[in-house]
Amino acid sequence: MKSSPLQFLIGSLCLLQLSGFGQNTADSTEIIPGNKVLGTRIELSTDINYGSTNLTNKFIEKLLFGGRINDEMKDEGIGNINKKSRFGVELNYDIKYVNLTDTLFQKLPDYNYYVGFGSYSNVSAAYSKDLFSTAFYGNKQFENQTAELGNSSFISTKFEKITIGLISKDNKTSYGVSLIIGDRLNSLNFKKANMFTHTDGTKIDMDYEGTIQLSDNENPGTFMSFTGAGLGLDYSKELYNHRLTVTNFGFSIWSKNSRYSSTEKQYEFEGVEIDNILKVTGEELRENALELLPELEDKPIVSLLPTIFTINRVMNDSVEWQPTYGVRYKLLSNYLPYANAGVIYKVNQHFWVRGAAAYGGYAGLRAELGIYANYKHFNAGVESLNVTGMFMENGNGNGLQLFFNATF
Repeated sequence: MKSSPLQFLIGSLCLLQLSGFGQNTADSTEIIPGNKVLGTRIELSTDINYGSTNLTNKFIEKLLFGGRINDEMKDEGIGNINKKSRFGVELNYDIKYVNLTDTLFQKLPDYNYYVGFGSYSNVSAAYSKDLFSTAFYGNKQFENQTAELGNSSFISTKFEKITIGLISKDNKTSYGVSLIIGDRLNSLNFKKANMFTHTDGTKIDMDYEGTIQLSDNENPGTFMSFTGAGLGLDYSKELYNHRLTVTNFGFSIWSKNSRYSSTEKQYEFEGVEIDNILKVTGEELRENALELLPELEDKPIVSLLPTIFTINRVMNDSVEWQPTYGVRYKLLSNYLPYANAGVIYKVNQHFWVRGAAAYGGYAGLRAELGIYANYKHFNAGVESLNVTGMFMENGNGNGLQLFFNATF
């Protein structure tokens, strides 16, 4: 049976790009007791999370790590889609050195400086029911019909950053400027993609409008590859017991072997012998996807960074019980607005626990749990960003955040 080009695009993005790296989260450092002011502070943090609004953990884990996805699992995924569903994976980590004694600029005596390094990876998709069904069952089901595959987006990004910044001595305000080192940008945005399959299944008509941006196809997006380069800004401000944080506000320029297409056209093509993206090799997916894409031109690409905005309530570490809540949004990442709300309990002077309900990002309603410790000049914490997903096959994602601060 013949299939649509969108089938190969989905396969290429979701199966190939995910192999390049191993949900949402609020800034959990807000609920760690205040750092001791000594000479140097080292901060480490890691986020690993994935989720979907229509796929269960059983399906996601087989998609990411391998395994048979049977028809029952596919049908369940299709049945959970309303107008549009989402899927996403994030892997971020940061390390920061803060000098607590050197002002760096004599005219800014109330600020110390910091130097940081971070890495950010994200694969995400937003898709219609017809597109998801075509990806896993081919286009035979739409024989002599039009499948609406548009209003869909697939994005894969990976970059590192080297940051220098200023932080106020009371830890309430910080500014950072970063050199962005781009490794990968693959963006496919289909505003319209109406596919008509002829009765014999050997011919397909496509009414298409969309934009495609692909970084260097000769570079797999390895660490510090400098496929692209740009500038990023970070900002954080505490005001009225709440903190606003803006991370990675900026742009990147991709000029090495980059390709671009922004077009509206109607065309027809002969299908290729495939009806399930999971039954072909990665090389077959890649070759067929390149054949079926609209014509691409060699052209430098300027892209905005996937900026992250968060607002969180700041913890008062002298209170036994207190509310906690926050919101997060990530640009250009098929990301739903995320919110959480819950409570923090102070077990003793060294330990705190947090429980919250959350919704948004790449997943639906779920529970979160955090445990935090403060001993002398050390702070540490671990958070499950989807407790229900951790213990249930039918959960809609999973996530873990770890962080550690040491002051010397």
